[in-house]
Amino acid sequence: MEKIGVVIIGYGYWGPNLARNIALNPHFNLLAIVDQDEERQEKAKETFGVKVFGSHLELDLEMTINLVIICTRPGSHRVLATYFIDLGCHILITKPCGLSSQDSNDIAIAAERNAVRVFSDFTYFYSPLVKFLQENPLAQEIVKEMHEFTSYRTSLGIIQADTDVLADLAVHDLNILQLLKGSPPLEVSCLRTNHPARGNLSSAILRLTWEDGFTASIHVSWNSPKKVRFMSLIGKNKAILIEEMNRETPIQIVHFKPEGESYEHLTNSEKITRNVSYVMGEVIAPKVEMYEALAKEVDVIGRILSSNDQRDPVSTIADAYSVWVVIEALRISDQLRGEPQYVR
Repeated sequence: MEKIGVVIIGYGYWGPNLARNIALNPHFNLLAIVDQDEERQEKAKETFGVKVFGSHLELDLEMTINLVIICTRPGSHRVLATYFIDLGCHILITKPCGLSSQDSNDIAIAAERNAVRVFSDFTYFYSPLVKFLQENPLAQEIVKEMHEFTSYRTSLGIIQADTDVLADLAVHDLNILQLLKGSPPLEVSCLRTNHPARGNLSSAILRLTWEDGFTASIHVSWNSPKKVRFMSLIGKNKAILIEEMNRETPIQIVHFKPEGESYEHLTNSEKITRNVSYVMGEVIAPKVEMYEALAKEVDVIGRILSSNDQRDPVSTIADAYSVWVVIEALRISDQLRGEPQYVR
């Protein structure tokens, strides 16, 4: 089988992880790495023994380049993607895939015109924890009846110059929620919580509501000294807790029930005069086969491009577009100090 020739554009924060997974996967042949920084060029050359260039315009186009991976600043995504799409290359773009829904749409149109594929690097799409939610029977039972979702996604930096915390961190939860709900939210609001001295939106509390009444709340921040990756999905009498930083039990399924009548069964007058207490029941820590989501992503793309093997779903530029539409509604809400906005 002829290997897929790959060029990686950008060797900063995420580029080394992609280069490592491409180099380890039998579907691919890592041809070259492009980065403007000379120190990073040297490091890439030492690590992978490939050609390095300071600009994509310096690439030797005599090489058989099948896939270009773009992991540069979001502001450069559209220009780079359309350049290589016009050369007939398939593309993988790191999130958030441009600076707007217009960018992602322009990329999609160029790809259709040139009959190439554009994949979006939403790693949670391939996460074993998210796959558990999608495939485990008990988890699916809770997902189908869940009425509340809460996520905390916080860490210290990186404060990015050409994007905000919505396009950097919230994109993950937006992608996960669309996978679980199968549709975007109807209405969203964004309450900025970072200090006014920080002009860029770096910390916020988001509220998203779907047509069926399901509500999600998300706290994202670049300003927290503690890295937190936590999600809770609340059903009728069961909940799923996902704590990524807990290596021993990243998923717990918790059973609970009210003592006496549930809140929903109280009359309106009882709801303002009676308390409802809950008791904890069984807590299950299911065994989940863990693997690196990025390795899975690279392998799925490799199988699609080498043999059109589409047994596994893949994240595309269309997924990026649907996430961007929600981000843009959240940004309008932020400008209006948290006023709810409908998602177009």
